[in-house]
Amino acid sequence: MHGVYIYPLDKVSINESYSSSTYSKRVCSVESLETSTNTSADSAYDQAPMIPSSSPAIRPTTLLEEAGTFRGTDVTQATLTPAGALLRLNTYSSALLIPEGAIPKHQRHSVVLSVVRDDKHHVPVPTGPRSTYLSPVVFCGPVDTKVNKPFVMQLPHCAENLSNWAFSLYSAPDNVTPWCKVVTIGEETINTPALVQIDKRYAYVLTEAFGKYVLVGESATDIQERVACKKLRLFICGPSTVPEFSDVSLRIYIVEDNPGAEERCRHCEQEIGGVVIGRSSVLYFADVGQGLVIDMQCVGGWRTKCSSERQTIPFSHVWNSNSTALHCSFTLCRTEHDKCDFKIAVQASQDLGSLEQLGALGTPPATLSISSFVPMSKDGHCQHSSSSFETMTICSVGSGTGPDHTNVLATDRFRLSKDVKRKLCRCLDPPTQKRNDWRMLAAHLNVDRYLTYFATRPSPTDQILDLWECRNRELNALQQLIEICRTMERPDAVAILEQIQPAPWV
Repeated sequence: MHGVYIYPLDKVSINESYSSSTYSKRVCSVESLETSTNTSADSAYDQAPMIPSSSPAIRPTTLLEEAGTFRGTDVTQATLTPAGALLRLNTYSSALLIPEGAIPKHQRHSVVLSVVRDDKHHVPVPTGPRSTYLSPVVFCGPVDTKVNKPFVMQLPHCAENLSNWAFSLYSAPDNVTPWCKVVTIGEETINTPALVQIDKRYAYVLTEAFGKYVLVGESATDIQERVACKKLRLFICGPSTVPEFSDVSLRIYIVEDNPGAEERCRHCEQEIGGVVIGRSSVLYFADVGQGLVIDMQCVGGWRTKCSSERQTIPFSHVWNSNSTALHCSFTLCRTEHDKCDFKIAVQASQDLGSLEQLGALGTPPATLSISSFVPMSKDGHCQHSSSSFETMTICSVGSGTGPDHTNVLATDRFRLSKDVKRKLCRCLDPPTQKRNDWRMLAAHLNVDRYLTYFATRPSPTDQILDLWECRNRELNALQQLIEICRTMERPDAVAILEQIQPAPWV
């Protein structure tokens, strides 16, 4: 039986039966993007879950139009002052760091960070047939906000084995303007308007332009053709209680394994009264042109209504899903009404056929099983229990262990004040004969792939430290930065940093 694949789900009957070969694309309501300046808040770090309804719209398609469709997890707002601002969407592990001194004295702006699930003016990213979305679409704005130094935006991504990917960053100012490519990693020039730092699980964008951003990728072909692989996850959804006599429709969503994946599925299910009842292990999906095979087994007096318990989703429907919530459906019917030990098992794998060269991928099938219709817990600590995401930050540079819930700085304040950064810039900006200047600092922090970007800035050290501030939110990150400066044989920089963090033996 083939399924219905929806981009994304809007209105589907809980017990709807699907025709054998129907595909459809549907679009949810707009999640527009912009807001005007608001100067009413009192703190540089004020957080608000929603955009004030009194803000005037500045474009035909604005965030304000559909403000009621947003939830607190999808958007956050802060007042930007010369002291800077740090906005975070913890559910989606996205962040926006606007450094101190980015706007002139006495100015105040209302800025917003939001995740864009979809919109009625959808303009697809003009990528190739083998390109795929790797991050959520994130908006920061208003787009007419002017800053005099780059800000840093953190985007999670689901790319596996980074060396096999060619990454590109795309941007658009609003819902109606076409997307344009900002940069392809490795093809930067002195005029490139942004730097993209790709870490294992996050991308960091340094730019001065507000708007929509998304990270896309395809298999790298620079030296030899490689096979890109991304991480997906399956969520199974259905009714919150088992109907006694009617059939049951179970929907399976296949989404990028980024933070907030479960939240996206839950939002789609809210439209039809369904709930998320199960989550699979990680599914590794490779750029090989082969589709996704989903097998479902039922026991306990249930069976799939169609003769087949297998569905195959074409490769392009998974790889080119444009970050929407892809799903298929199985309809179950009772075989024995006196039994209630309901249990189903789902296994999903890519049909690699005879592609023996992919054996090295070692990609086990994704599996999930459920034995009840109880909704999954919304406890954030278990939403990604078997995923790479446990917190919104990566480990500090040099740490070989995974992220730790108890080792992350909870505050939205900056580690380094403007005064401390100014002193460090005076130390490390001037080139030295030993090269133990900002260039060595970039190397130790693993951000030296494209030094030209930093070199063209008024203060290379300042930009490197802004990126460090966003990448390293662990409690011990400052001490690690001190150790790096000590390794660089820069006691002057060590002394400056130890003024704000006493030596551990004190």
